[in-house]
Order: sequence, then C-alpha cells, then structure tokens
Amino acid sequence: MTINIIDPHLHLFARSLGDYHWLKSENPPFWPDKSLIQHDFSIDDLTKCLVLTSNINLSGFVHIEAGFDNAKPWRELEYLESLTFNNLAIEGLPHPNSRTVASINLLASPLDFTKILDKLQQHSSMIGARHILDEQAYSILSNQNVQQNFASLNQVTDFIFELQLPLAGEDSNKVMPLLIQTITNNDQLRFIINHAGFPPKSASTNTDTDEWHLWQKHISELAMYPNVFIKCSGWEMTDRQYQMSWFSAVTSFCIREFSIERVMLASNFPLCLLGRGLGKKLANEVGNKSYADYWQDILGSNLIKQCSENEKSALLYDNALKVYQL
Repeated sequence: MTINIIDPHLHLFARSLGDYHWLKSENPPFWPDKSLIQHDFSIDDLTKCLVLTSNINLSGFVHIEAGFDNAKPWRELEYLESLTFNNLAIEGLPHPNSRTVASINLLASPLDFTKILDKLQQHSSMIGARHILDEQAYSILSNQNVQQNFASLNQVTDFIFELQLPLAGEDSNKVMPLLIQTITNNDQLRFIINHAGFPPKSASTNTDTDEWHLWQKHISELAMYPNVFIKCSGWEMTDRQYQMSWFSAVTSFCIREFSIERVMLASNFPLCLLGRGLGKKLANEVGNKSYADYWQDILGSNLIKQCSENEKSALLYDNALKVYQL
C-alpha cells in the first residue's frame, strides 16, 4: 500500500545560483561531515527515489529558506517558483504541491522590513518566514524593531513564523517570557517550532536529566497557546547517531502536550543525511536512497506502529496539509 506524505521541512540547494554562505567549507558551521551536503539537491530526485525504492509518495512539501540570498530573500522564491518538475522517467507520477517559507530579517528597521515583506508577498507560494533565533533568541526578541516587525507579520492573513531555537539552552529560562509575550501579542500569527525545539540527546538513554526536564517544561508552556504548532525533525542536528527510541520519546511527548492535531513529522532534508549513517549512500546517487531510508525509519518506529491510521495520517500528511494550506 502506498503511503502519502507531506514533508513540511526540507531544503533544496542550487549552489551556482545562490550564495549559501553557511554551506561553504570556509564558513561556520565547521562540521567534519559538511561535505556530505555540499551538493545540489532537487525535488525531482526525491520524488523519483521514493517511488523507485519505497512505498512512499511525496504528495507535497514545504521549502524552508536555506540561505540562498539573505540580503535579497525574494531571489530564493523566484528560483523555487521557476522550477519545473519533470518526472517523465516514471509514468503518471505527478509533481508534489509545495509552499515556501522565506528568509526575513527581523532586525531590519520597520520601514525596510515592510518593504521586503511586501516584495515577498508578491510570490504566491509563500506561506511564512523564518529568522533563525538559536542562541541569539534573547537579544533578538528584546529588540524593539523586532517586536514592531512581528506586529507586521501578525497583520498578514494566515501567515506562519518558523520558530527555531533551543528550548533547553543556557538562556532558555530568560528567553521564554519574551517568547510567550511575543506569541500572545501576535495571536493571529501561527508559530511553528522547528526541530522539536532541539531536545537534549541524553533523552535517548536517560529522560531523568535537568536538561530533559527543562525542555519538557518549555514544550508544555508553549503548547498552551493554540497558535503554536511543532515539527518533529532535525534529529541529526543534536545527535548524528541518534536512536529511533529517542525519536519516539520526543515525538510522543510532543503529541501528549500539543495533541495529535498540532504535531507534524518532517525530514530537514538534506541535513537528515548527516544522521544515522544515511549520508554514506551518497557515493552512488546523491541523497536519493537516503531520503527514502529516513522515512522508512520513521514508518518503522515504535511510535508510528502504535498509531491508528488516522493518527498516522495526521502526523505524516493531514496536519501539514491544513497548516501550510497545501
């Protein structure tokens, strides 16, 4: 039986067209395995791979900004909207529906911010924006321009802000009041937590640590707000050798706190190739088999096996379809 999925968090790279400052060897992050993702990646490769090597059909995806050109973020949308999906090698295979999440600079002056936002909104594929907060979350969220710019995003109908920061980081306790105030002040804006808020990797073997409890506490607090959703992905960002037991523990907790309707499973492709040895298969055909393997790991997990068909569909398809309006 074919399983339809929507991947609500992936990245495509066209290195000759964009900047991708972070992807170059001379720039951070200085990962020893960075070469595994220093390739071009297209959606055609992924759709063909899934059909040829698995029972999974990629029905839709959400492209999250990948640093194509942060000074002129509309260029990435122009590139994505110019793509043609030619799956002629596989008879009858339709191309997946897609949405885009653009890069946007929250620290810009409100005047410049609204000009860029207006330019981005000319692209019909755009459903949201992202400014990675990470370890700078406190200084960013406490900036007056940033709060004015959030107010501008809040005025856009059915708009999404991708929320990327560690919820068990050193500054997370002082970040949370600012974050909750931002969410409360902008209740028309949907906030989607990226990568499950970077749960601590110690949870794979021991869930009785201060870091794990801190992550749980902050997940529970954010789950109280109906305009907050969560994507479970990016496991390799915390632990390259993560175990599926950790995936199940983290995702189960997110489902318990957010309910099944506000949790989505995603890949973070191509960065998922850095985890569980998936990148070793790059030698033959870049990324293709490994993307299928990632989803096969998910489908074979204890968490998914324990889900009803409706619950499985919600996590893999239905929720992303509704939230991102695919």
